[in-house]
Amino acid sequence: MTLFEKIATELSDKIRSGVYSSGEELPTEVDLQKMYGVSRTTVRRAIDQLVDDNLVIRRKGVGLFVAPSISNQNILEMTGIMKSEDIQINKQQIKEEYLRKADEYFANELGIKKSDLIYYIVFLQFDKDGITKENLILPLNNYPDFKVSSLKVLSIMENMNTGTQKVSDLDQVLRLVMADHELSKQLEIDPGEPVFKIYNKFLNDQGNPVGLEYRYKSAMSTKYVVDFD
Repeated sequence: MTLFEKIATELSDKIRSGVYSSGEELPTEVDLQKMYGVSRTTVRRAIDQLVDDNLVIRRKGVGLFVAPSISNQNILEMTGIMKSEDIQINKQQIKEEYLRKADEYFANELGIKKSDLIYYIVFLQFDKDGITKENLILPLNNYPDFKVSSLKVLSIMENMNTGTQKVSDLDQVLRLVMADHELSKQLEIDPGEPVFKIYNKFLNDQGNPVGLEYRYKSAMSTKYVVDFD
């Protein structure tokens, strides 16, 4: 076995055993070079093998990530009610990320106690059609190992399925709202411009909520197909 194959095997074993979990960011090629005391070429050959084996995703200018173990499924396609014609994982900018106690509203929405902790993450997603604002609210007891870095490589649906309870259904509400000053600044649109506000409540197979999402996207640059069947 060659040196790069040994490194690839060791990293593969760590991925399969859960040392590096689905969607987690891996050490950089420079860090791996230092860890194993080998050349950059050797590290790259090892990573290339892991990429070929669909265990690692290499995102140029972003980093190396453990490939998701579940299929890439968009949240808007889950219900069969609404589909976006072109939504994918693009460049993200994290605006807020913290743990806090659930207030009364989120406690009621998630079916948890007000003393329970929740992740509150706000980020912007950039694509060719403009900017989308995402708010994710995840109860800590369902996502004890959640890593914000996973948002760089996993879709929202894939991130939701990294919890201890898997998503089986979705309650979804679509509203058309007008952009206030803060939202217009974040989405780089004019104040008062119409914005799609999509509220998603992710449910497990027993119908209990496991996470919430709020998505904001300019209605002038977003095309949706609604199926009422």
